[in-house]
Parts: sequence; C-alpha cells; structure tokens
Amino acid sequence: MQAGSAEAPFSSPDYLFEVKWDGVRAVLFRDPDGGVRAHDRALADLLPVLPELAEAERVLPPGTVLDGELVATDDEGRPDYHRLRRRLEAGSELAREIPISYVAFDLLYLRGKSQTRQPLEKRRARLRRELPADGAILVPEHIGENGVDLYEACLERGLEGVMAKHRSSTYVPGQRSPFWLKVKAVQSDDFVVVGWLPSGAYGALLVAYHERGQLLPAGTVTGGFDPQTWALLEPQLEALARDESPLDPPPIVTGHVRWLEPQIVVSVRYSEWSPDGTLRFPIFNGLRPEVHPAECVRHRPRVVLENRIPPENPAYWLSRFPFDTDVDSA
Repeated sequence: MQAGSAEAPFSSPDYLFEVKWDGVRAVLFRDPDGGVRAHDRALADLLPVLPELAEAERVLPPGTVLDGELVATDDEGRPDYHRLRRRLEAGSELAREIPISYVAFDLLYLRGKSQTRQPLEKRRARLRRELPADGAILVPEHIGENGVDLYEACLERGLEGVMAKHRSSTYVPGQRSPFWLKVKAVQSDDFVVVGWLPSGAYGALLVAYHERGQLLPAGTVTGGFDPQTWALLEPQLEALARDESPLDPPPIVTGHVRWLEPQIVVSVRYSEWSPDGTLRFPIFNGLRPEVHPAECVRHRPRVVLENRIPPENPAYWLSRFPFDTDVDSA
C-alpha cells in the first residue's frame, strides 16, 4: 500500500500520525513452516545481507506478515539513507558498524489469518501486542489528532516528514490510497535518470518525473556523489545508453548529453521547484533500485509552520529514535 500526498500539515481526530522515516520499504514474513523471509519492493531477498531480521523467528508467530521500513541512523538518531545503502551493498560484514532496524508499521497476516480488511487501529493494536518493545524489529509510536505538532518536530530534527493514516482504513496492497497521506518536511523525491553529462570525476545526471502520461524534465543533478555509489552507478549508465532523448521535446542542455533508457531511479534532495518546473540546488541522495520508474511523480505539498515544539509535547519524543515507549499512542 502506498501513500498519497497531503497539501499541507494538518491535524484531525480521524487520523493517526507517525514519523516518515527515510529508509527502504520491506515486507517481513514468518512463514507457516517457521522460516523467515524479507523482501524489498523489487522483491530482492534481504535476509542474506540483513541477518538481524532473523530475529523474526523469535518474536513473530508462524504465518505472520509485516509491512515496514528498514532504517539506519546517524549518531544523533536521524535516519541516514547513505549509511543504509552502504549496509545493503556491503551486507553482514558491516553489521556491527551500521546496525539496521526494521520499523514495523502494519500487520498484514497474523497466524495465517489476513488482517488487511481490519481497520488500521486494530491492526496496529494487534501488532503492538505481538512484538516486544526492544530488538531490531520495532513498532513505531504514533499520536492521534495533532499532526501539525509532529510535523514541526520533524522539521526541527531534519526528518523527512509525517505519515497520516486514517484510523478506519483497510490495507489495500499495491495501490496509492488517499487514506494514507505523506507530508514532507525536507524536500526530497525520487526521479528517473534520463541522461548523463560526463565530465570531471562524476559528471551530472539529467532527471525527470512522470505527470499526466508524460515524462517531464526536472533538471540536472551535479553534487552529492561518492566513489562507492558512482562505482555502482556508472556501469548502469553505460548499459542504458540510447541515441535519442526519452523526453519529447528534448530539453535544452549545455554540453554533450548521453541519453539513457529511463530505468534508473535516484533520490534527490533540493531546496524548491523553480517556476520553469526544474529543481533548485538538487543534490544526489542515493540510488533507489527498489522503486519502479513509473512511481517517480511530482508531489506538491504546501509548507505550514507554526511554533516550536517543546519537550513536554508528545510529538517531540516521537521524532527521536529509538522510540519512547512511554508515549501514549491512543
């Protein structure tokens, strides 16, 4: 199940609000025969590189399926997508240096019985009862009604944003539902790479997004690359070269462009959208192999800011990781 975009931060008694962690979406299985599996959205098998997820064999009953997010954090407890990708690429050899947490935010099956038609509140309550409060597999805290406070707490912490989920919503696999809404505090999105301008150590990437059946240019990304990521990216760029632009009409670009089949998805941070529909100050934020190119669409939330969030507000503690288990999640 995927989320739509809210136009602005909002509060509502009909919604539960939680932090949107900058990680990799994954489904975790404890099979009826007791085995454990974990897959990202591209159906890649994650267990060989993330042995800590084998903890599911101890904490989950057979026939249970969870939906959640893989998260690696920096020294201050903020999600660090670059560290996460390093860990996924290196595997278990970096397990001690870069530990991974699985933030389990939904329960799809429990002891072989589907939970997807149950309301979100019931699914979350059952999930919390089943999972212990510590370990590599965590249940995120949430607050009811006051989503604006949580948004501001995330903004202060430099977190990606807030997820708002309707209390009565069922789980609809494979669809973008209006009952799940994301409000981004930090400007970042996924884009598909359509061209490459080779120059210097790395060059620049031309990125685009889908809107109303068209692939539209979003500008040129020139910063944020590192040697490890580029070593993975460059062979993919070479393999996807094509003679003509995948954009119609082709954008006006200074310099020689090597056009590409629009198959590589990257995460990009930026300050804002320009009036001409391109990104201001875009910075490469990582590869997104688990995201399909068709999912790269433009999100248009408006930003609403009010007062700073004091520590006595429950929203303040929800933006800290690991979660404060004393927060009232009702």
